Amino acid sequence: MTLYTVMPMELVWEGMWKEAEELVEVRVDGLLMQVQPLESRRGIIVRLLDCPLDAYLNPRYGPGQIIEWS
Repeated sequence: MTLYTVMPMELVWEGMWKEAEELVEVRVDGLLMQVQPLESRRGIIVRLLDCPLDAYLNPRYGPGQIIEWS
């Protein structure tokens, strides 16, 4: 791979080999989503995995929203 950039290589490769954060899959209100856990039964939505199309328009289920599950 060849990169043509004026950015220093330290910035280009920064975080390249960093360990990925642990994500869990939870089902909330019938929607399957990937969540980054915060504390017990709370987390930040990363992405929706299995849901009706209109759920993507609901701001309650947008990436970055904090949810609780049981």
